[in-house]
Amino acid sequence: MRILLESLLTTANYMKLDRNKFFQGMMLGAVLLSMILVPNLSRGQDKTTQTKNLYIVNIDSIYSISKSIASSSSALNPSPTPVPKKEKIVEENFGYCVNVPVLLYHHVQPDSEARRLWQTALSVDSDIFEQQVSYLVSRGYTAISAKQLIDALLLRTPLPQKSIVLTFDDGYKDAYSYVYPILQKYRITANLMIATGLVGGSDYLSWGEIEEMGRSGLVYFSNHTWSHYPIDQGGYDKAKYEIQTGRKQLEEHTNQIVNIFTYPYGSFNNEAIRALKDDGVLGAFSTIPGFWQCDSFIMTLHRNRVGNASLSEYGL
Repeated sequence: MRILLESLLTTANYMKLDRNKFFQGMMLGAVLLSMILVPNLSRGQDKTTQTKNLYIVNIDSIYSISKSIASSSSALNPSPTPVPKKEKIVEENFGYCVNVPVLLYHHVQPDSEARRLWQTALSVDSDIFEQQVSYLVSRGYTAISAKQLIDALLLRTPLPQKSIVLTFDDGYKDAYSYVYPILQKYRITANLMIATGLVGGSDYLSWGEIEEMGRSGLVYFSNHTWSHYPIDQGGYDKAKYEIQTGRKQLEEHTNQIVNIFTYPYGSFNNEAIRALKDDGVLGAFSTIPGFWQCDSFIMTLHRNRVGNASLSEYGL
């Protein structure tokens, strides 16, 4: 792709074309090309996942290549031309967008405990998690609630600079044992995605623990269905039951308005999204990676899985 873009840019200079307009045309063409090519490279995935929003993941790489070319080719055109801002490119093509990373966790516990329970694949060591939180605080990040992100996209309300969203799926008991004390220590906000039918199980939070964390003002809750059911599989009525049951139980126990959803297994389709909208859900989280969040895909917002590594390795 780089060779192709360099050749086009050289041609533009030779023909004395407006370099700024030509650059913008290249960017739009590259994005449209990625929308055609990327799904064909992702066979075996859910079709909705292929066609919805996957192209936004590639805009950073396309932009960085084009920007590098524009910079290195300045000798061909002595008059400096400003490179379009990435924020403007994203907004023009994908609606109103904000650059807010959403981090995805499951278990947070000592590595020895994760090994004993055979949960290492979904676990982050509790000491490393604290290092990650300390890293965010020291670099000026502000942890916000999922609702703040949704409101920013719907109402264009301002967000703190360097906003970030921390999410913890399924409602495991270690969220109370290990995550909650760290949230209190650093006074940061987190979001727990609760499958309410699992509450009270041997490895899951109790309603008392959920209620206590909710009263702290640091923890917010998202509907993750009643039984952790993949709502793209059972039809509209089954999806509606899972969504409504989970929402009602969370609202009864937390006194929070629960109109944000998180897809179990990251699975969704148009029927599932219709059931969510019919129940008044304003936004939903997928497992599609990416830092940009846009109102054009507010029902499939992006999240980034985190493991036992420094957050600097995730681009933060």
